[in-house]
Amino acid sequence: MSDPVIIVGGGPAGSAAASLLARQGTKVVLLEKETFPRFHIGESLLPFANRVLVRIGAWEKIKNAGFMIKPGAEFVLSNGMSFRRFWFADSLAEPYDKTFQVERAKFDALLLDHAKDSGATILSGATARGFREGRDGVEVDCERAGKRERVEGRWLIDATGREPFLSKVLNLPRTDLGIPKKMAVYAHFRNVRRNPGRAAGNITVVRLPNGWFWFIPLDEEKTSVGMVRPLSEFQDRKSGPRQLFEETVRKSRELRFRLEKAEAMSPYRTTADYTYRLERLAGSRWLAAGDAAGFLDPVFSSGVTVALEGGVAAAEMILRQGDEPNGLSAAEQREFTQRIHSFAQRFAEMIRIFYDDRAFEVLMTPHPPPAMKDAIIHLLAGSTDLHLSLWLRIKLFYLLCGIQRHLRLAPALDFRSNAGLPANSPVST
Repeated sequence: MSDPVIIVGGGPAGSAAASLLARQGTKVVLLEKETFPRFHIGESLLPFANRVLVRIGAWEKIKNAGFMIKPGAEFVLSNGMSFRRFWFADSLAEPYDKTFQVERAKFDALLLDHAKDSGATILSGATARGFREGRDGVEVDCERAGKRERVEGRWLIDATGREPFLSKVLNLPRTDLGIPKKMAVYAHFRNVRRNPGRAAGNITVVRLPNGWFWFIPLDEEKTSVGMVRPLSEFQDRKSGPRQLFEETVRKSRELRFRLEKAEAMSPYRTTADYTYRLERLAGSRWLAAGDAAGFLDPVFSSGVTVALEGGVAAAEMILRQGDEPNGLSAAEQREFTQRIHSFAQRFAEMIRIFYDDRAFEVLMTPHPPPAMKDAIIHLLAGSTDLHLSLWLRIKLFYLLCGIQRHLRLAPALDFRSNAGLPANSPVST
């Protein structure tokens, strides 16, 4: 294959695709409009992302980069009245028994450097402007250092993130999956109260009556803290997102306890209109991966895992073509689209459960049956291999969530009372 694969976007999806293709001997040209390192949100990996990092040859670099080890995940009500912790190692063996919390500036730069080390050509500061698809290949017009350039290749992978390049050029249809629009406001903080001992590296999700906070420890000092609430709640207020963040903290026992001495280390940032997906993810000579294919509410930290899986899937589809002169058939385009949609749908189902108060009570059951606990841990870990017995356990969990909406099986939760537990209780600490 003499003509290169063109990849637009150097985040996890683009870097993963570039690394895999280049390591298989394929010529790759990657266009990235920014200069790394650069700030990005989405800082908590899932254990089954480890498999992809191994596949692209980056696992040892990630393990040795000094990232915070993430052994589990936990959920707590904002009033402190219910708490549930899940350890990956309770159901998963190495290398899926733990993963990492990653500051994305460092993590993304490491992956992009790895793509370069694997043999990909990286053009930083190159912004894609135009696209043409022909029978034998593609052309991409880009702007770099104030000059227009044209790059020709055999295939294009769009990994441009939440402002997808091809979606705009081709006017691709999208859907919000029926999940209401959200907005997030977030920053990095020091002096956030951490979990003690083994749980110090866990991600903590604090459930609000209508939204949630994340707490992601990034190193010994820095913690990523963010609030996600319906977009309408921000639009209906005269004050800004930071003021709503601070007001929400003041009204929550659990948040006050964790952020009592916290100091912001970065500007507050916002991201709006979270969940969407493109209905079509492939054409004859192009594929979309990562956030360019769709984005899910980040409550289960699916972003980087879905991006890595999508980038590898796109690379695999191209490698499968070999020297075949024709583009992807209609069946292959549907196959790729369905593969990515199916993987993302697992997280979409969990997201709906999280925002449904009655279904969320099942997730928070203090002493779940072993089969249900195992199913939840696999879902939280981003499990990619749903063999029959695991598939049945997950379906049982979803069934119980459905029944809970009509007949309470799990204990009721009080989402709104602020009575809470004392700040020195085992739950709060």
